[in-house]
Amino acid sequence: MLFTVRSGAFVAIAAVSALGFACGGGGSLEKVDAEDWVADVCDKAIDFDEASSDAIQPLAEADEDDAGELKDAIDDLVKDMTKAIDVFVEDIEDVGQPDIDGGDKVIAAIRDHAKDEKKALKDFKADVDKLDEDDDDFADELFDILQDVEEHDLRDRLEDIDENDVDDLIDLIDEDEDCASVLFSS
Repeated sequence: MLFTVRSGAFVAIAAVSALGFACGGGGSLEKVDAEDWVADVCDKAIDFDEASSDAIQPLAEADEDDAGELKDAIDDLVKDMTKAIDVFVEDIEDVGQPDIDGGDKVIAAIRDHAKDEKKALKDFKADVDKLDEDDDDFADELFDILQDVEEHDLRDRLEDIDENDVDDLIDLIDEDEDCASVLFSS
């Protein structure tokens, strides 16, 4: 791998900032027992995590001293993360909505969160595209952009629903640490 230690930070920040969900369709979803919903969504979250890792790989393998290669890796990352996000939200919608008070708001929160995450990816790419590839400080400027990417947390959105059943749903998700680490930033 051609990345230095700092380059590992590129990947880590990109992974955190790129994590999110997609904007899904409308309509009524099948209601599913909350525990079953969490189990199924957590299974899908692990698939999403693997797809995210695959999306980040080109950046991990890019030569930090080659601005063109870094830009191409960012393009691939954004494209592949967007696709992974879309698939993940479709998978969640296929599972249905949790059969709890505020279950429809949970799905709406996921969709809203997705919009924000996809916008963050788009904005990130636009900022990278503005960088001068001939600038010797290209990698440093890219690192600065990565550090400034706004982070969104689905946990905050779910807590804002302010329903006891949704709080219980969050607790169920937290019981699966791997799942919680994919779904929540905190």
